[in-house]
Amino acid sequence: MFDSVLPIIFSWPFVVFSIIASVVGILYEMPLLVVVGALTIVPFSYQLNNVQYFRGFALLLPVLQLFSAWALKEERNVWAWVLFAPTIAIILWLFVVNSIVGFF
Repeated sequence: MFDSVLPIIFSWPFVVFSIIASVVGILYEMPLLVVVGALTIVPFSYQLNNVQYFRGFALLLPVLQLFSAWALKEERNVWAWVLFAPTIAIILWLFVVNSIVGFF
């Protein structure tokens, strides 16, 4: 039972927390929150790396968030959003696909 509960805990709750922490960190210019967001998305990106279409690219999501925190530290807010955009796009796409599959 513990083997089936662990992926559920480390998937969507951590992803939602990562997105919220990173967005708040970028909006209020707090790079530490973006780093926390990057650390909490590591289990999800590792799990996503097993999917054929995301192989290799999924492991870049936390790295892009770390670069986003670095850009925020260097006071380049636009680059922080640009580097965080792939994470938002992939997660929104997965959420939409997951929602559509639930209807059929």
